[in-house]
Amino acid sequence: MIGFGILLRLIKGFLGKPLENTGALPTRYYLHETLRSLDRDNIGEAVRFLRISRGALIDKSRWELVRQQVLFRSRVLMESHERRIRHIEGRMKALRNQRKLPWRWFGKSPIDRLPQYENILAAEKSAQALLERYEKELRDMREAAPSDLLKGFPDIAL
Repeated sequence: MIGFGILLRLIKGFLGKPLENTGALPTRYYLHETLRSLDRDNIGEAVRFLRISRGALIDKSRWELVRQQVLFRSRVLMESHERRIRHIEGRMKALRNQRKLPWRWFGKSPIDRLPQYENILAAEKSAQALLERYEKELRDMREAAPSDLLKGFPDIAL
């Protein structure tokens, strides 16, 4: 005999992924998937699940709490990217200053790491721009919500 909980998990496993994009699943399913993708630092997927769960808002306060968690995580990731960008720019500045040294005195030629740093810097800046876009979308989700829906939930301050 199969228990009811096991049966529900089997149905969710078989029908969850095909029905995900339809918005026909309960809000809690999407919020659970949002938190799961947030654990993997996949902010894009978390925003997508929040957008899908928006259609069937039964549990409004839970949705708002999950939205704020995603917003907070995106800001934390943006700050870490900002620190990396500052560090890489500092390394690039140091490398440019070292190019002026007469390397033949040391008996070796300098390794040209500047193109590598430029590639990393471009990737970091694009990641930061993507996170800023997700943050704007999350703020727009809040502004599009009815005011009575979010009473008592102040937004996270910048």
